[in-house]
Amino acid sequence: MVRNSNFPEDTRNYLINRIFPKFISIISVPVLLRLINPTFWGEVALLVGMQSLIVGLISQGKSASMERYFSKMTRAFARKYALRYLNISISIFIAIFVLIEIGFNFNYFNFFDLPYGLPLRFALIGSLLIAHNRFLISILRSNQQSIKVLKYNQLLSISTPVTQVVFVYFIISISDYQDRMIVSAYFFAQVLILLLNNFSLLFFIRNKINFENLERNQSLKKISSYSNYTYLFIIFSSLINWSDRYFIKIYSSQIDVGLYDAVYRVLDILGVIVGTFMVAISPILFSREKNDNKYFLNIKQQIEITFLLALAGVFISPIAIELLLPEAYFSQIKIVPILLLGLAFASSASVVTTIFDVNERKDLNLKGIVVGTVVNIILNIILIPDLGTLGAAYAMLFSGFIWFLSNLFFTKKFNFDLRGLIMTIVIVCLIVFGHFVLWKFTFIYDLIGIVFFLIVSYRAYFVFKNIISFNS
Repeated sequence: MVRNSNFPEDTRNYLINRIFPKFISIISVPVLLRLINPTFWGEVALLVGMQSLIVGLISQGKSASMERYFSKMTRAFARKYALRYLNISISIFIAIFVLIEIGFNFNYFNFFDLPYGLPLRFALIGSLLIAHNRFLISILRSNQQSIKVLKYNQLLSISTPVTQVVFVYFIISISDYQDRMIVSAYFFAQVLILLLNNFSLLFFIRNKINFENLERNQSLKKISSYSNYTYLFIIFSSLINWSDRYFIKIYSSQIDVGLYDAVYRVLDILGVIVGTFMVAISPILFSREKNDNKYFLNIKQQIEITFLLALAGVFISPIAIELLLPEAYFSQIKIVPILLLGLAFASSASVVTTIFDVNERKDLNLKGIVVGTVVNIILNIILIPDLGTLGAAYAMLFSGFIWFLSNLFFTKKFNFDLRGLIMTIVIVCLIVFGHFVLWKFTFIYDLIGIVFFLIVSYRAYFVFKNIISFNS
């Protein structure tokens, strides 16, 4: 576990580790969107969604368990555990690859309506490499190697989009903007960089990581249960985050998938919501032997900053979208308030799961997200046919809200409540809905939006300072 003396440095490194890729995306995504038309970007989004699900299937929940238990393993046991994971993950990948090959060749998967070919195959290979990359990174995190995690993450964050832009531009230069090889180039670049990064990570771990010379203790018996619940949680998490793209494709068009996904990514960049603080703070939270008032206060502060960042994003996103994205995507500005509020509730639900993780109650994690995912899928089926991408945003809002409430219900077992924060959430919701109904996209309204953005950001800054001073 992270020692008190090391915590501020680890916090800074893990915060940068999460924030840095977002800032790189601010540059790379707009560039890619100018090279890849909305139809092809829709295909990219669908394949990335597929990757998310397959990464979950391949990972088996082992990344989370390795991060938590690796430091308690002997070298012999760690090697045996890692090799077993590697063998099973490759077996799962081969089974999925063969299944998809057979399914598409015999037209069993027509309902996905995905063009089959090199892009899909490269995306599948990328899934395996992403799963292995996360597994290796979890070993570094378990061994307090935050600076190495930061180094490899920065390398991956810069080299992947740069290589993708270069490869996509190369295809365009020898063909045109309508060549589907553009999508192949996007995923081939991803595979190439992941392969190099994974080999580098593996070399470092094999030569530099030290093992505790301890016998396995009883806590290691919990690895299997912890991994299994994490496994299922990741699967449902990928569904609630990506299923909307597939329903948009089914009930609307691949172009709308591309338009929706591009705006979704920009909102995710602007929010830099929650995952940053969860990853940075989680090591010290896991070392807590009991739930105290200071610990719960930090959870509340993470929820508060999530809603504040979402509110700031509501005011600045229309301006940012017009500055960053091509004109074809401006039609999706209408979904920004609803989608951002939905992401705030979903992200806050994720924050609450930290309480379950600390108390080793992954079963409660799973119960909450299953409820949210089922609601999300049902609402996507009901709302998207009539409302299109706005229906997907509403589905995210209501399912995120239900997921959040479900997790709050389960936290009663640990005496957690939202006293002192409910009014903030209510006010944010009212402002967001008011913005959605009354806002006009004019110069004056944009100026007012900038002022509100600065005010909300100022408040979020002080909450941020309280969060990162948690250990003091």
